[in-house]
Amino acid sequence: MSAGDFDGIPGAAISLLKGGVGKSTIALNIADRLTARGHETVLIDLDKDGHMTTQLGYDDAYDREANLGDALIDGNDPRELLIETDFGVHLLPSNNELENVETRLKDERFADVKLRRNVVEPLINNGYDYMIIDAAGGRGKLSDNALIAVQRVIIPLIPRAGSINGLNKMIERQISPIRENIGLDILAVSPNMIRETMGQHNEHRTLVENLNREFGSFVPEYARVDSELFDSLDDSTRSVDTIPKPGIRERTSISRAFKQGMPVSKFDEDCDQIPNFDHLADLVEEHSHA
Repeated sequence: MSAGDFDGIPGAAISLLKGGVGKSTIALNIADRLTARGHETVLIDLDKDGHMTTQLGYDDAYDREANLGDALIDGNDPRELLIETDFGVHLLPSNNELENVETRLKDERFADVKLRRNVVEPLINNGYDYMIIDAAGGRGKLSDNALIAVQRVIIPLIPRAGSINGLNKMIERQISPIRENIGLDILAVSPNMIRETMGQHNEHRTLVENLNREFGSFVPEYARVDSELFDSLDDSTRSVDTIPKPGIRERTSISRAFKQGMPVSKFDEDCDQIPNFDHLADLVEEHSHA
C-alpha cells in the first residue's frame, strides 16, 4: 500500500503518544474555528477513556451500546453515531468499548486503514467538510488509524521533562514509517499550556527554545522565536524591548470552557488565544486543499 492509493482527506489528527498534553482541548478548538467558517466539521474522539466525549456532557453516548466499532469494523453507517453539539460541531463520540475495538482490530485485514475506509471517507462522501481527530494517547491500531485517516498531524507539547524526547520517539517509531509507506504531513508542533515568560530559564522557555532550534520548520508562527532573541535575553549588555510569549498560553478561560463542555470562543470570545487556534485551522484548510 502506497501514498498513491489514497486521495487527500480534509482534516488533521491531534496526536502525541502520551496523554495530558491538551490534545482534546486543541482538537475541540480547531474544530470550532473551522465550524465558525461555515464548514461542516466532524470531531472524532478516539480516546479510550472518552475524555472529550464526557467533558462535553455526552456520558450516555460513551456508555451506549452503539459504538465506533459498528462502523469501523462492521461497516455500519458512521452518520448514525454522530451527535450535533450546541456549538455546531458534529461529534463522533468515544465509547467504553474502544478497548475491545482496539483488540478486534489486531485480527482485521488492512486494520490500519479501517478508520479511513469505513468512517472518514463515507462522512466526506456524504457532505461533511473536515475531520478533526482527537487521537488515542498511546501507540496502537487506533492511533495509527488516526494518522493514516487524514495523513496530517498536529502535535502538542507541554513544558515538562522528556517532551522533546517523546516527540523524537513518535517521529521515529510512528510518523516516519507511515510517512514513508503511505504519506503523512506534520502541520505543526505546538508548545501548549505555556505559562511563564521567556525572560528566565525554566521548563517553558526550554521547550520553546528547543522546538525552535530543532524543529523550526514545524513550529507555527505564533510560537516562533529567533535564536538571536534568546541570546539577547541572556546578555545583560543588550536591551530587549519585548519579551516573547510564544505558544498556546495557559488561560483560565480555556480550561473553564472545556470543563463546561464548550470551545473557548463560546465561553470568552475575547480570549487572546483564539487567534492561535485560528492559525492551526488555517493550516488545516491550506494543506487540505494544496
